[in-house]
Amino acid sequence: MKKLALLVLLAAAMASLASAEGFEKGKSYIGPSIGIGWGMGFGGQYEYGINEKFGAGADLAYTSFTDEFVGYKWKYTLIGFLAAGSYHFTPGKQFDPYAKLGLGFFNWDAEYSDPYGHSSSSLYTAGYSSGIGFAGQLGARYFFSPTVAGRAALGWPFYFSAGVDFKF
Repeated sequence: MKKLALLVLLAAAMASLASAEGFEKGKSYIGPSIGIGWGMGFGGQYEYGINEKFGAGADLAYTSFTDEFVGYKWKYTLIGFLAAGSYHFTPGKQFDPYAKLGLGFFNWDAEYSDPYGHSSSSLYTAGYSSGIGFAGQLGARYFFSPTVAGRAALGWPFYFSAGVDFKF
């Protein structure tokens, strides 16, 4: 009987630890990201748990890519900063899927060069413009411990991104 009681107590303790590993109200989550968008990129994100299901924060993204055709070369760079809100489908659980929407500023820069030595850094050659834009992601965190989670997401500004989040 003592072994059964000890086993039940141990299971309850582990369940309480597991429930404390997920998304929580009043906690902050911060971490770096790597991503694939127009090219390889990197960034970071911060999120604060407003309540049990909603979080608010900020994302930063950088990506750069090059197009080349018969000696003509275009290099594009994107830097984005946005405010975002997230909805967490299973808060408090070790596996934490979420949906995120954001609004922010995206800065496009372009450099152009041709085989004759002419070059320009005019955005006119890019076909892209800087300004206010939207972002969205479907993603999930998996908590390896109460304070460390792996994260993967599909969306924009990266088509696919992965990272590590630290909870404090």
